[in-house]
This record gives sequence, C-alpha cells and structure tokens, in this order.
Amino acid sequence: MAKRKNKKGWLFFGAGKKKRTKAQKKQRSQAIKTTTWIFTFLVLAVGVAVGFIFFDRYVKNELKDPTQKLQLELVDLPGWLGKELEAEIVSNAVSGIYDIDSDAIAQTVGENLAEVAWLDDVNIRLGTESIIVNAKYRKPIGLIRAVGRKYYVDSDMVLLDYVPIENLAIVEITGVPSQVLTWRMIGTQWARDDLAAALELLKLIAEMDTELTNIPPLLPEIKSIDVSNYNGRRSSRQSHIVFYANDGTEIRWGAEKGSWHKYLEARDEEKLTLLYNTYEQMGTLALKSSHKATFIDLTRPQSLSLPIDRY
Repeated sequence: MAKRKNKKGWLFFGAGKKKRTKAQKKQRSQAIKTTTWIFTFLVLAVGVAVGFIFFDRYVKNELKDPTQKLQLELVDLPGWLGKELEAEIVSNAVSGIYDIDSDAIAQTVGENLAEVAWLDDVNIRLGTESIIVNAKYRKPIGLIRAVGRKYYVDSDMVLLDYVPIENLAIVEITGVPSQVLTWRMIGTQWARDDLAAALELLKLIAEMDTELTNIPPLLPEIKSIDVSNYNGRRSSRQSHIVFYANDGTEIRWGAEKGSWHKYLEARDEEKLTLLYNTYEQMGTLALKSSHKATFIDLTRPQSLSLPIDRY
C-alpha cells in the first residue's frame, strides 16, 4: 500500500497546534512584561551596588592621605624626630578632616594637635599653599616599661606614647611603680621624687656630653638607671641610685643630686668627673664584658677636679 504523503511538508510543522485565546495571549504578554521588569530591576540593583563599591574605593583612595591635598607643613622639626613619629603626628593632625576646602581646617588641625602629647605650645597659621604647624617637641630621655606597654618620659616628667626612635639615646628607668601606668596617663605629668631624681641625673649627663667634644657621648653607654633604693628605702647600706652599662656593669652613683653631704659621699661634681675619667681612659663603660671590673663606685670622696670649668 502506498504511503500517504504529507501535503503540508516540514514547513508547516506545528501548524496544527491549538491557537491561543485572547486571554492567554494577554496573560503571556503580562508575564513577559513582569519578567522584563524583574530583569531590569536586577540589572539596576547590581549596577548601583557596583557603583557604590567603586565610589567607596574612590573615596578611600582620595581621603587615605588628606595631607596630599591639605599640604600640611611641620616646621623646625628636631633632628632626633624619626619618620615614624612624624607620620604619627601628621596622621593625628588630619584626623577627621574630610572636607579639604573647609575654612575651618586650620582650626581643626590645631585642635587635633593640641591632643598630641609630643607637642607643646602649638601654633597654626595659613600659608599661601599650606597649613604651617609650629610647635615645641617633647624630647624623651627616659623609657619606662609597664605591663605589656612602654612609655617615654621627658625632662618635665610628661608621659609619652612609645614610638621607635633610632637616633636618640634613651635610658630605661627602673624601680618606679610602673604597674600603675595606663594609656590614659599619656600626656600628663607623672610627678614622683624618684623619677625626678633619675631624670635629673640623665639631664646632667646629657649636658656634659654636649660640653665635652673631645670624647664620644657617654649617655649611649648607659642602658638603665635604677631608683628602686631611692633615699635608701630598701637598704640604707646600698647605693640609692645605680646606673647599668650596656653589658650590665654596675655604676654606683649613690644619693640623688644635691644630697651627697647627707650621706658623706663624694660631691656630685666629683662623681661626674670620676665617671667621665673612667670612660675616657677605658674607652667604654662596658667593663664587665672585658673582665676589667664588675662595678664602678662613684660614692667615695676623691677630691677630683671637674673635666670642665662649668658645672
């Protein structure tokens, strides 16, 4: 039997499907519109999210270093001030400043720097192209170790936060109740007699180093100063104040400056002279490591003359 031919052929495939009603067409059209709206909304949402990400990155990049536009200028910086400390001061100066064009920037910078313990007598003025900061910088001369923290202290007994400073001789001070120190005390004066006695001797040596130019400075030879027996509070028979050289050599200073006569010790100028004479003769105070001595006793009267006329 001959097969019936498909008169419509493949071009008419599916032509026999049931036609949609008007209601079905309307429903399908509505579905397409809804899908289109959802797709458009999603595209816009993604676009907004991406826009916020790029905007956030832009803002962070622009404000990451406000001083690039602010042009903050620190003048008369001391030679010992390191880059890390300078960067910390600048960071504090521009803290919270986002509107570079604001007329109140100079005032804000001044208020910010007034809270920085390292600065004193801060003066802010507007230059033609920058904000100029002129201030006195507190120079640390002592280091105090507390529980999990370090503090610097300047000649006025003001506590400073610790920042590594490479080109400055800073002597550790031990024998003070450092456990009472907290970060909240930074920028305040820690007035203690034993601390004042230690700082007075460190200042004395620093001044002598400045006067004596024929030998290297002595202060870098000293690692620490111990005032735990200040005024003989632990033992009346032991030295009240003791220095320690970098190798642990003990340097017995004795009573605080100005109190030598109460304990029949050598005069302060005699102690200082013997200390510098020993340093000049030996070339170092690290005598323990070279097996030359384990201690230097400065308390015995020597009737020595000062290495310089000024004292």
